[in-house]
Amino acid sequence: MTIELVERWATAFNNRDVDAYVSCYTEDLIFEDVALHRTFHSRPELARFFTDWDAASPESRLDVDRVLPTETGVVVTWTGRGVLSGNFPHLPPTAVRGSRIDLRAISVLDIDPDGLIVRHTDYYDVFTLLQQIGVIAA
Repeated sequence: MTIELVERWATAFNNRDVDAYVSCYTEDLIFEDVALHRTFHSRPELARFFTDWDAASPESRLDVDRVLPTETGVVVTWTGRGVLSGNFPHLPPTAVRGSRIDLRAISVLDIDPDGLIVRHTDYYDVFTLLQQIGVIAA
């Protein structure tokens, strides 16, 4: 069931389907983006984050590399790709529009007994991201 959840989660992201994406999570979710120092505690908060990102990079996608089971869920390694073409409130305003993003990441997903994500923690190299979007010289 966890592989199916990860497939549904990635497909919803790649299809820009915010309702399908947030439906992968419990109502009382905790979503932590460690690099951006942001934590979201509800489906509406997560939907806003998703919508903001989609507006800033409408062709972005994530490609799942590996799904590794844990005692409480899965660890997913993935690569995010896209172009920063708009504003994203969680990135510096000096980010260069038109910058290509190609970033490897790890998501730790804790899954409840009903098969939904109750806690999601993302880890990635924010320095590389800032280089790719022109905030820091490469």
